[in-house]
Order: sequence, then C-alpha cells, then structure tokens
Amino acid sequence: MMPSERRRHIAVERAWRRYEATLRQGSTPCRGDGDSAGQTDNYRDAAERAEMRYEQVKKVLNDFRVSPSQFVAYRGFSLHVDKLFREYSGDTLRARVLDAIQRWQSYGCKPEVLTAICEQVFGLTLA
Repeated sequence: MMPSERRRHIAVERAWRRYEATLRQGSTPCRGDGDSAGQTDNYRDAAERAEMRYEQVKKVLNDFRVSPSQFVAYRGFSLHVDKLFREYSGDTLRARVLDAIQRWQSYGCKPEVLTAICEQVFGLTLA
C-alpha cells in the first residue's frame, strides 16, 4: 500500500490533468483573460489544499470514532467551511460557521465533531 502522501499527490495530479484536458477541449470555460495556465495552477493549488485538509479532517473523525460511512458528510462540511474562509473573516465568518454547524447538524453530523473540525483543522475558535 502506498503512503498517504504519495496517494494524495497522485489523486491531485490526476484531477489536475483532467481539468487541464477539459480546458483544452473547451468543455470547461477559460478565464476571460485567456490565461489557462494560471487557471490550471489555481485549480491544482485548490485541489492540494482540499486534500491536505481532508487528511486533517479524517484524523479528527478517527479521534471521535466516527463511522467511515459518515466521512462524506463531514468532508462536505469542511469544504463548506473552507469556502466560508475564502469569503468572510472576523465575526462574520464566525457567525457563518455557527450557522453551517446548525445546518450540517440537521444532516446527522455531531456538533462536537463539527466544532473540533473548525478548531483543529481551520484554527477557528467558536466560543
């Protein structure tokens, strides 16, 4: 079995190559300035960041003994929080994340696990 770092690198590389191919084929719209190389680099950075965060989320989930069948929901939450981090900051971010915790709680996620993800993965204290 491959080390997780190598698997993550291969997964990001495959996703990046697929994205680059769809840009060349024209099935994915290119940026207005035509900088497809910059666009694919941004995609690669985002994919690497998402994979790195998911490894951290899996560690939190294992610490809380969450069933692997629920990992998808918690990954969705972490992607949602990652997007909130890109769009908001300060008290607005904190309020949005608290709303997200309530929303994902309605999907069956445990609030203490969601809070731990925010604190341990994103470094956001909610108290």
